Amino acid sequence: MTEEEIVSQLKKLGATTGSWYEVSERPGKPPFAKELEYKLGDIMWGKIHLRLDGDLYVHIISKIPFNWKDRVKDLKIKGNIEDSAGGLLWIKTTKEDLYNDLSFIKDYLQKIKK
Repeated sequence: MTEEEIVSQLKKLGATTGSWYEVSERPGKPPFAKELEYKLGDIMWGKIHLRLDGDLYVHIISKIPFNWKDRVKDLKIKGNIEDSAGGLLWIKTTKEDLYNDLSFIKDYLQKIKK
């Protein structure tokens, strides 16, 4: 899956996106990944982190005040939860599961918001 296909999946969810940019571990070091910022309405926003080796991470910041740590057991996603704290969540997923994982999280947050 290409960067454009990732953007297409995000837009299919209703997200707005920025442009891809390269990131490195420290200034002056070669890039090891590309990132893309996204926003899903008044539910969540964050970054897509695509490593040059193909690993795909998603940073999710909830706009609804709650602690992810208390709710990660409820997340029925195919990806792995890498870290959670407060309204911040990092998942590692695949390009094939990106849409379904983010769709589940979006629906989950919409239910919490109600």
